[in-house]
Amino acid sequence: MVFIYVGIRIGQALTLVYLWSTQRNYPPAKDWAIGALMSAGGLFLLALRNLVPAWFSDVLSNALLLPGWMIFDYGIVRAAGKRPSVKLGLALCATAVGSLAWHEFVWPSYPAQVVTQNSVFVIFDLYAAYACLTVSGTRIAVTFRLIATLLILLVMICIWRVAGGVFGMTLTLPPTLPRILLVAASVIISPMIVMLLALQTSQRLQEEINDQARHDALTGAFNRRAFDDFVNREWSRAARHGAPLSVLSLDIDRFKKFNDRHGHQTGDAALVQVSNAARTALRSSDIWCRYGGEEFVAVLPDTTIEQAVEVAERLRASVEKTKIVTPSGLLNVSVSIGVAERSSAQSHWTEVLVASDAALYRAKAAGRNRVVAAENTAPDGPG
Repeated sequence: MVFIYVGIRIGQALTLVYLWSTQRNYPPAKDWAIGALMSAGGLFLLALRNLVPAWFSDVLSNALLLPGWMIFDYGIVRAAGKRPSVKLGLALCATAVGSLAWHEFVWPSYPAQVVTQNSVFVIFDLYAAYACLTVSGTRIAVTFRLIATLLILLVMICIWRVAGGVFGMTLTLPPTLPRILLVAASVIISPMIVMLLALQTSQRLQEEINDQARHDALTGAFNRRAFDDFVNREWSRAARHGAPLSVLSLDIDRFKKFNDRHGHQTGDAALVQVSNAARTALRSSDIWCRYGGEEFVAVLPDTTIEQAVEVAERLRASVEKTKIVTPSGLLNVSVSIGVAERSSAQSHWTEVLVASDAALYRAKAAGRNRVVAAENTAPDGPG
């Protein structure tokens, strides 16, 4: 039975190695592959306990198994967006391996070995489960919760193994049952974890593809397609509740001359710096979009024109202070911004965009590097 279990774990390790080969740019996949290979190697050596010397089957096996378990679980932690402490984990593994060697050769104690080994498993599994349970805000969180559930089941089995195999707390059940249950449950649970990790990797890849499809590749701002989706939603909400909504139209001043003089690469750097400055000045609920070329648009929900002008002025000043590092030295650009607020007389968001564009042109005509509010913006009301 043990060799069947080891064979299954080797098969899972090879599966994760293949996953890693197809997802080279995803660090957790590497952790899962290496951790699974090390764990499978350690389990294989443990299975040879009666065939090879004790230092080989007990000490060396755990020197592979415990760090492998750590690396595998740390991969889950990284996938959940956390940064585990590798030094602390390695210190725990080294201490455990030293304790196992001591209780094998100096002060032989099989119960102490069982407690030590399973304690390490429990610590790493609980840490990974906690990291999975803290993931929120995306559909992928459901997958992480399932992984956490399986890890907690493994923890419970390890605890039962120690309680039964070491302390005899099995009631009227056979004393070997905890060990049999560990093998049987691991044959079921471990493959499920591997499947969920593959699913999580696929979900992450799909999210990346969807994210790339909604963002401008250069600046990271939303593209026109995503902007249309967001602004339609916010426009409907503002019209339904009579809430204020303002739009900023922004253009980099004399950008064509800047491009011609300094080159397109420097021009791209300017676009990136402007976009970064804008995201710093805007709220997380605001929508920032590269509308075309050097033109950007921001939609500010629940924002009056007076508030929007303050935001626009802060954005303009931030861009003006930003330095662009180029081979010829530090450069900077300025922006002109037009601001308009939705009014009850407008039936579609393109109308307020036209108003903010008109204000933008007046800002340019007035000398550039300034903020101009749209004229005749009426107070809003429901409708």
